[in-house]
Amino acid sequence: MKKILITIIGVISLSVIALLLLGNQNSIESLAGCEDNEELKVYCNFMNPEDLALTPDGNFLIVAEFGGMAPLVEMTSGELSLFNIKDKTKYKAMVNFGENEWGSDNCFRDPSIPFGPHGIDLVQREDGRLQLAVVSHYPNESIEMFELIKKDSWVLEWKGCIDVDGKYYFNDVSLDTSGNFYASHMFDSDFSLIDALWNVFAKSDTGMAVKWTQDNKFEELQYTSGSFPNGIALVQKNNHLIVNYNLGDKSILFDLDSKQPIGIYEHNSPDNVVIQDGFAWVTNHDHSVLESLGCGKAVNCTLPFSVNKLSLLDLSLVKSYKFKSKNMGVGTVGLPHDESLWIGSYHSDRIAEGNLSLSE
Repeated sequence: MKKILITIIGVISLSVIALLLLGNQNSIESLAGCEDNEELKVYCNFMNPEDLALTPDGNFLIVAEFGGMAPLVEMTSGELSLFNIKDKTKYKAMVNFGENEWGSDNCFRDPSIPFGPHGIDLVQREDGRLQLAVVSHYPNESIEMFELIKKDSWVLEWKGCIDVDGKYYFNDVSLDTSGNFYASHMFDSDFSLIDALWNVFAKSDTGMAVKWTQDNKFEELQYTSGSFPNGIALVQKNNHLIVNYNLGDKSILFDLDSKQPIGIYEHNSPDNVVIQDGFAWVTNHDHSVLESLGCGKAVNCTLPFSVNKLSLLDLSLVKSYKFKSKNMGVGTVGLPHDESLWIGSYHSDRIAEGNLSLSE
């Protein structure tokens, strides 16, 4: 009976994968130029600007330019950059290397090797300093810590790292004010593209949220287990944690004290989550995996997405901002600021600016 069941599951899996691959025949057309439309203003010359953070003066976006992440795509480096919101210019972030103050004692970084940024988070620490945490996939899996310092312009000083290579595949990170963090472990090291395609339907648990403390201890929060944990955000004031499950098609608000879910928002393929202006802003992919496979090697994956403004009490929907994304790659993060909604993408050469006065 067991062999029969395994055979049936195998046949179903192969059928699903074949169906998905057949759906890859309709490729996405390349974008010509860097043109605004009635929906989005766009600013180009980025490489997959997957996540964004706002500097305290409100004048700059910190941009995580995503290279790649094994085993799902080719592993390549990326970089951290800054975008001037006032004059709409981009430049590479200046990174100086300081002492390993905020990382683990056994983690080291060669200054000559580039980073591989993915999810990022910026907080003001209890001591008043500004700490930026960066999930990095290059050359190995790590969390990199920086201090954001205002001189003539904003600069970053490397302050240490946490080596998780061979242990975790993190997607996103969220700091507390003491320098500890929560991160979303997506899947184990033997996870493959076939596993990802199968989980579009099976939605089995592939990972969970992990807490790291400055004594270099990891705590796996098993009660947060789900299908492809993605964006993560700590709600500082009441010790709650938001976790987005990209293949599970839901966002869950957890009470870290009771270890219980206290809110759920169900929506296709949630990516990053930003806490801003007293709300959670979750970006969702409003398209199927079949459609995303059509992106192939296109620089911009022009597929629809939405940014959803949710209550921090229970993740109930407050407003939804929907985008057809005809001049932009599929959104992965939406950051509201001064009546604009700044949007990044894991598959694009541009960031976008939407209008907060326009909602569903």
